[in-house]
Amino acid sequence: MKQPNDKDAAWESLCEQCGLCCFEKIEDDSGTIFFTQTPCRYLDVSTRRCVIYERRFEINPECVKLTEELVRELPWLHDDCAYRRALGIKRTRTKMSGRPKRSKQKESSTYGK
Repeated sequence: MKQPNDKDAAWESLCEQCGLCCFEKIEDDSGTIFFTQTPCRYLDVSTRRCVIYERRFEINPECVKLTEELVRELPWLHDDCAYRRALGIKRTRTKMSGRPKRSKQKESSTYGK
């Protein structure tokens, strides 16, 4: 594993390990992102800390290394993210959603008819 340099260590030290980025997100075809209540299997939901934090990239290849470039690009990081605060940026809310919206068209069921 690559040893972090001082710049990497300084950037990494910004993370408050709140765990909010460790929950699954779903993006639909229109680009809308839905936040789920499903945590990464390595997130201790009681403490909101990653139980494999120091080795997370080795053990969990799905874990995203949040570089400055990614923090600027990713639309799903919350505004309270320490990386976003350090860069002075807020996310765009135009394509964000907490959960899928229901269709305005009434849904009818043929079950039992």
